[in-house]
Amino acid sequence: MTPRGLEAVLRRAALRAFDLSEADVPFVWPRNDHAADGADAAVALAPRLVCRVRDTLPKGREDSHRRVVCERISDEVDAMAEEGEPDAGFARVLADKRGFTNVTFTCEQRQSLLRAAADGPRYLTGRPWTGTGEWPRSELHEAGPLAQARRYARADARARIALAVGEQAPPPGPEGEASWRDRYLDTDHAELFTPAGRVLGRIGEDSARVAFCRSLPEHPRESETTGRDLPVLPSADKPGAWVRLTDANPAFRLRYAHAHALSSLRWADRTPAPGARGCHHGHGAKVRGLLFDGPSVLDTAARREEPHILVRYLEALTSAYDEWRTGSTTAAEPAQGPEPTWAALDPALPAAVAGVIGTGLFLLGVSAPTRL
Repeated sequence: MTPRGLEAVLRRAALRAFDLSEADVPFVWPRNDHAADGADAAVALAPRLVCRVRDTLPKGREDSHRRVVCERISDEVDAMAEEGEPDAGFARVLADKRGFTNVTFTCEQRQSLLRAAADGPRYLTGRPWTGTGEWPRSELHEAGPLAQARRYARADARARIALAVGEQAPPPGPEGEASWRDRYLDTDHAELFTPAGRVLGRIGEDSARVAFCRSLPEHPRESETTGRDLPVLPSADKPGAWVRLTDANPAFRLRYAHAHALSSLRWADRTPAPGARGCHHGHGAKVRGLLFDGPSVLDTAARREEPHILVRYLEALTSAYDEWRTGSTTAAEPAQGPEPTWAALDPALPAAVAGVIGTGLFLLGVSAPTRL
């Protein structure tokens, strides 16, 4: 069950419950981070509908109106499920005191979410990337000052995100293998003589683009950082952690997670876990929740024209994936020889993580290596 699919179900329920027209029901993104009581997603549709259906409600306070509207929507979803509508067959649908509809998915709906997210471009934007045109990409070395290179990188990210979610179908996305090599690290540094060129020759283009897009202010101070040893404007003399190939460098960490997810799938194919069966979704709830919120995060980044929203989201997803892949599987699978990896038990999850992280990096103008 994707966010767009859940929104469509709740929309149909609201139309049925209150006899509204399509134009009367606003689009509201379902969110995992708004969910309560262990639900997979929550939709704040009722608070947005109260003003449109107030005349049909009993007299009372605004908060009671939200609860009444939410309960009617929830009851209508249950009725749709009883009528045999497959998309409405959730494990549980509950209204809370905020007026949010909390939805708990079935095992199959959770699995379908992961399968959909594996196709990152279609999942994040809701359509295939089969349009025409080219993705914007500036030559950062042509900038003189670091601040100008930062403006180039941020403008590229904004334009690419806007193109991905715009009215026209986006051009084709990334395809094939991608390596760890960086054209600026491999080039003759004598040709990189401007401040922007020299920092590209020191930390590489991918780290530079993530560094430039990670912070919020358009005109940061030269000493400003976005974390320990992570300068907003890294220079050739003071690159900070952006020069390291470790977890201290957010760009390396994001790209490593993508490469690891794809590599783990190849390893799992060669050495499948014996007896891997049953539902393992409880162990990947945090990752799955972040995957579910991906489309709404991208939409927010586009609407606000703030690429740092996408960067921080990808970092949160990477952290959750790291926790999942390094956790023990002994509680999920009886001992049968060597302990299987989570990727062997649930290969759909790393495939989904790779799809979303790879697409997110592409929209930032950053390459996503496909092998460790």
